[in-house]
Amino acid sequence: MEVAVDNVIEESEGKNDSAIDDPSNNINSNMNDDNAAYESDYSLRIPISNVRFRGSQLHVIDTDHDQLILKQQLGNDEKKHNKTTLVKRLSPITFAQRAIRIGYSLITIIFVGFLFVFCCEVLLFLGIALPVSANEAWSIPQMHLFSTLLSIPVLLYGLTSLMTMGCAFVIDAHRGGALFRSTAMEIIYLIVFLIAPMTTAMICLMAQSEEPWRITSLVWAILILITFAGWALAVTYKQMKACFLLVDKCFPLEEEEPNNFKRFMKIANRALLITQTKRYSGTKRQRYLVAGDDLTKTYTESQLTPVETRTGCFSRLVSLKCCSKINTFESVDPPKKLLESDEIMGYQPVMTKTNWSMQKYWCAGSSHQSALLVTGGSSALSSEQMKFSVLCTVTSVILASLLFIGVLVWMEMGLVIYLLVAVIALLCCVFPMFRNSREMLKLYDELKENNDDEEDNERGGKTMMNVWERVIISEPKPWLCYAFVAFEVVFFFIWPFISMLVLKNYPIAGVFFVLGFFDFLWRYFDASSVLAKYGTISDAAELFNEEYDGVTHAHRYRFSQIVGGIIRNKGRLVWTWIFVFVFLVVWFMLSASQSSSATITAEQRGPRPPILLLNDFYYPGVNTLAYPTCKLTKGFEFPVVDGQSAKNVSSDLGDYAFLSAMAYERESINQYTLQEWFGGGVIDEVDYVKKWREESGTQSSPVYFKLFSAPELNSAVVSVRGSETMFDWLSNLHLWFASGVAQCVKWLTPFGWIWTPIIPDLLEVVNSVVESQKLKEQGYYVITSQFVNAVRAGYGGANYTNVFITGASLGGGVAMISGAQTGTPTVSISGPGPLLPRKIFHPPLTVESIDSNVYNFIPERDYIARLGGRPMFYQNAMCIASNNNLFGCHSMWRSFCEINYRCGSNGRPVACRCVERFGYPKPIQNGTRTFEEACAAANETWYDMFPDVPN
Repeated sequence: MEVAVDNVIEESEGKNDSAIDDPSNNINSNMNDDNAAYESDYSLRIPISNVRFRGSQLHVIDTDHDQLILKQQLGNDEKKHNKTTLVKRLSPITFAQRAIRIGYSLITIIFVGFLFVFCCEVLLFLGIALPVSANEAWSIPQMHLFSTLLSIPVLLYGLTSLMTMGCAFVIDAHRGGALFRSTAMEIIYLIVFLIAPMTTAMICLMAQSEEPWRITSLVWAILILITFAGWALAVTYKQMKACFLLVDKCFPLEEEEPNNFKRFMKIANRALLITQTKRYSGTKRQRYLVAGDDLTKTYTESQLTPVETRTGCFSRLVSLKCCSKINTFESVDPPKKLLESDEIMGYQPVMTKTNWSMQKYWCAGSSHQSALLVTGGSSALSSEQMKFSVLCTVTSVILASLLFIGVLVWMEMGLVIYLLVAVIALLCCVFPMFRNSREMLKLYDELKENNDDEEDNERGGKTMMNVWERVIISEPKPWLCYAFVAFEVVFFFIWPFISMLVLKNYPIAGVFFVLGFFDFLWRYFDASSVLAKYGTISDAAELFNEEYDGVTHAHRYRFSQIVGGIIRNKGRLVWTWIFVFVFLVVWFMLSASQSSSATITAEQRGPRPPILLLNDFYYPGVNTLAYPTCKLTKGFEFPVVDGQSAKNVSSDLGDYAFLSAMAYERESINQYTLQEWFGGGVIDEVDYVKKWREESGTQSSPVYFKLFSAPELNSAVVSVRGSETMFDWLSNLHLWFASGVAQCVKWLTPFGWIWTPIIPDLLEVVNSVVESQKLKEQGYYVITSQFVNAVRAGYGGANYTNVFITGASLGGGVAMISGAQTGTPTVSISGPGPLLPRKIFHPPLTVESIDSNVYNFIPERDYIARLGGRPMFYQNAMCIASNNNLFGCHSMWRSFCEINYRCGSNGRPVACRCVERFGYPKPIQNGTRTFEEACAAANETWYDMFPDVPN
């Protein structure tokens, strides 16, 4: 916690700014005899230093960035015997030191970003491993599903604690390791953040390494990981030690225990009971509007009437008389106060007319209502300031709500959604905040009317504040606390852990065990829970003697930072909701995947729009510069039937876009569409693929692909289907979620691009920690690579000279991985890239294998295709979808139409859907029919040929 300084130096007119150094400022020596005593609060990292300088007594207060100097001096009025205190603020920190600390922050932010990637991967792989590890049908047994659900509370608490600890580590690094500041820590931080990286870079450069920055960055990342691990262990140890000391002092044992081990166990038992009692007590929250003269430690015991009272369902339940009768809970009368986080820390900001600003109220939301507002005296807030405060508070909430609704309108979510969000915002945000602000304004007016200005000027002015107080109304019996502990350990830790071992999900089981172990240390030996029942940190500090207990100012400061910055950090709630959201997304996908078959063939698919192709219309191509990759040669050839003979022509990029779409269609439709598109000579090898999958034992895998062959050219194209089932979406997350989050971290961090060389290495580390062997063997790309290798090796007697791979979206991403692994030329349409996650695959990819075999077509504003990094050979393309259609550019048929329109149809048919669904211009007529007539006739022909396809 930093000291906030709102008032700078108050000096007499004509005085020199450097009052400390001015020898003319002689101060009566008698002043030193009765100097005021200054005591260092635990919120100061460094205790106040007393310095004798030029006959004056100086009190030096050091903060993280500033230095405050308090100097007593004689008044400059006629009453020379009056003494005043001069407060001077200095900034001793240099530009170089600021730059170093910014560097510390940026490096640790990247580290915490990958810590977040790891946490999300844990939740993701916990869910994905269930269907993979269960059985060959990919259906999850209910018991395994239930066991996984039981593991969620421990995982969520552990991951949230990990991220909270990571954020605190970033802040501490920015402060130069202030939490454990010592000579040793100074040396460690200097080595980790400066000396070791610089030495590594120097050695790499002198050795003429090809990747000096990558090696330097890796060494840097490893050192930061080790430092963070040691820092987190030290914080855990200090927290537990503080908990035991507090229990020993605040709630001492009835009888002295000479045996140290038995004493330790009794203190640990009492700490566990205190934390469990606090956690499961029935409580209620009461809100008071109080004036400064009414400020007390406990408002429940005063005569004040609460403005608002809130009691949760659990608290109401355990307060029932039946709970007392069955000896589970006992009523607490009178209620006992339970301190909140700000109260424990003694956090009480003061709002005066000089430090008031509209920006504070605009950004603070409801948090400003706990501030101490000055209503009388020379520092009192004016009526205009109070009215503007109410206006700013309400306006900020209204505008934030309207902005969110505006985003929904832009995305065309629908009128019902707009109204629902508006009602929720009014009921949950606007009305409560307006009511609270109006009540505070009313109390301000009442206090203002009764103020005695002269008295207030002498005493400093009256104050008012908005107070929320939590009190205990019922407590669990000790035996119930022990029962809760046993229940939590058995059902939330042991059972899920054994289930993970049974499923052979050993990596997640290891992570779960470590997180669970530290979870229980923090959960059952929580120093903040002890303080919540006893008092503030200041109250507890009075119980300790520095000489006898060894508790110094540094210990108090460190403990306050651990409680306020980690245990009771308000950011913990944000991380909890983020991980709950990630878990719900994964859980929704798992639930949806179990409601349908894992393997959906083209024949089992639902109705799709008809593929209407017209041969008497064409696109000539645009007059502007065409895409350089419109034509693909060097073996990318398909037959065109001319009479009874076939001739070879260089293939169009549109051919691969068309074949990537055909992976979704059934055999009977493909026979028709392939004939229409190519004019014959291309076959959908359904039986070939089916036979291979049966013989290879991969028929139960959700991955789906087709083989299109051109026998006369002795060529074949493997087309991988994109996302169709919920298992496909889980595979998307499996392969590209980590790299996507890593890219976001890189984009959001200043100079984050410099860490690009080590992102594949970091992703490899994260993946190796959480991915099970079974999951490695069942990856989509593993099966497609096996199939491509089998085709190239002549499986089934086929001896194709040229084999290629294509696919769209997920299919394009999987195609690029298999293409790089097998050395097969690949054309991907809007596929997520394999460049960044290249080392997580089995076998891993190399940059050379990707750049030598992979091509990706990437429309603008296609965010999915930018995941994973782009290969060397890619084509940026235009997209005419509206800007508010966030994922409109990620469409294989839109990409097909874009290629068909920009590159020209080149003798191929044009599709009706390009005009009707995607808004492209009508093609040029090459016959007597209008475009509308041709599409209507094609539609009629379609349903005559496929009457079983729903219209």
